[in-house]
Amino acid sequence: MVYFTGAGSGAKDLITVRGKELLEKADVVIYAGSLVNPALLEYCKKEVRLYDSAFLNLEETTEIIKNAEEKGLVTVRLHTGEPSLYGAVREQMDALDKAGINYESCPGVTACFAAAASLDLEYTLPDVSQTLIISRMEGRTKVPEGESIRLLASHKASMAIYLSTGLIPELVRELRAGGYDDETPAAIVYKASWPEEEKYICTVGSLDKTAKEHDLKKTAVILVGDFINKKAAVSRLYAKEFETGFRKNKEKKYGELAVAAFSEKGRELAKSLEPYFTKIVYYLNDIKQFSETQFKQRRPLLFIGAAGIAVRSIAGCISDKLKDIPVLVMDERGKHVIPVLSGHMGGANELAEYIAGKTGAIPVLTTGTDVNGSFAADIFAKKNYLKIKDRKDIERANSKSLRGETVRIKITGKTKLPEGDGYIFTETDEDIELTPKRFAVGMGCKKGKNFEDLNDLYERILRECGIDKEDVAAIVSAKVKEEEAGLIRLAQYHAVNFETYPSEELEKLEGRFSASGFVKEKTGTDNVCERAAVYFCSKICKDEYKLILKKYAENGMTIAIAERIFE
Repeated sequence: MVYFTGAGSGAKDLITVRGKELLEKADVVIYAGSLVNPALLEYCKKEVRLYDSAFLNLEETTEIIKNAEEKGLVTVRLHTGEPSLYGAVREQMDALDKAGINYESCPGVTACFAAAASLDLEYTLPDVSQTLIISRMEGRTKVPEGESIRLLASHKASMAIYLSTGLIPELVRELRAGGYDDETPAAIVYKASWPEEEKYICTVGSLDKTAKEHDLKKTAVILVGDFINKKAAVSRLYAKEFETGFRKNKEKKYGELAVAAFSEKGRELAKSLEPYFTKIVYYLNDIKQFSETQFKQRRPLLFIGAAGIAVRSIAGCISDKLKDIPVLVMDERGKHVIPVLSGHMGGANELAEYIAGKTGAIPVLTTGTDVNGSFAADIFAKKNYLKIKDRKDIERANSKSLRGETVRIKITGKTKLPEGDGYIFTETDEDIELTPKRFAVGMGCKKGKNFEDLNDLYERILRECGIDKEDVAAIVSAKVKEEEAGLIRLAQYHAVNFETYPSEELEKLEGRFSASGFVKEKTGTDNVCERAAVYFCSKICKDEYKLILKKYAENGMTIAIAERIFE
């Protein structure tokens, strides 16, 4: 019996368990001496017969196998890497077929995978490349028409190029002709995973210089593509909002969503989103009127269809980047979801990632700070419950961040926020000035209370208390209310966070609260609105807060307001 066996990429312990066991029982081993790590032969038994195929032609190799078969011996044909890649095994198998000799294949680890492991790379990065092209330069052995490096390079996929280290000047010309510029990331890995491995990250433009400097002429794999810089969108597979057959998302629903779908496939896709939103409003006719209505009602808007339709439909509605609703576009096959308006402050980028997590689509974020992984001042403000004093500061601060400079932030009022990557706090010469939002509005309600009643109460109480809606940091409640559609919609309408806390945590708060045995029986805490408002402030400001509106109850709803105190 003959076993075509992959030796792996080089390291002695990177052969498969099956491959090692085959070497251990082999009577005859024909190995590629110029390519296979000789340390692998240490797995063989002492009486094994070894043949180096570097000195043999096909006929001679076949004759050795025939002689072994006649004696009932086990033969291992040991190839470097993975035999099915540049292993010339097909012609050997054809010769054995003619001779009536049985054989099996045992796969191995090819060099490009060892090279990626050595450099800690991933070939298939979201928004960068989902395809790996393994190929080689044309030399003495021709390549089929249509498989030239320049044609393959035009796909801009991840590339692993074999058998081409001695042809790098020609390779670089082909890569350039295919569309890669000189700054495209590249790498050369010599004898990947061997003890004498060498690895160098460079660019397409410096490939030839790198190879010459280190005298690399053979036994190396060349990698090309943007995957090498390792900057990419995070995979959706392990995102907490991404559902699989084994892992179900336990987060609360997002809120309401308006959808304009223009085909049957688009409508089917929209229907699949219904379980993840408290309500989906569908477009029926007059797309411009539909868009205007969503802007007035402050409901996120998703177009499933051409981006041009979306742009024309919302053109007359856009007014303020800090207040516009999030608008997104998705193709009807659900391959991509693109935020086109209010990516940061409106949350369109966040919503795109949420939808991507439910559908498997790729979120295509185009905002500069997201693409480059840079600090974003407006996102910082939103996450930390801060108001932006002058909207013009956003562009200045984020532009500075994109240039790799540190953003200087001034916060009026005392803050315990720590400094982080990309920004520092200052009292003068700031790039952007921020002000803490002072109020937390605690709310509770009977199950199923509608948004209209909740909103009437919310807006009226804020007016009576002289509180600007822009000064509200969050609407808060007990955990048992986290799926209350009316409260979720209320927070969405006013573009503030809706946060809920476990009743046992609320109950631990010390202080004088308006207690109710009935409420405690239903929710696990004797007061929802007061305790939730105070809890929010206490986790942000420690002792620097006060309850400025005690519990007010009306028509199955309760509301209380706590203020964060800043010097």
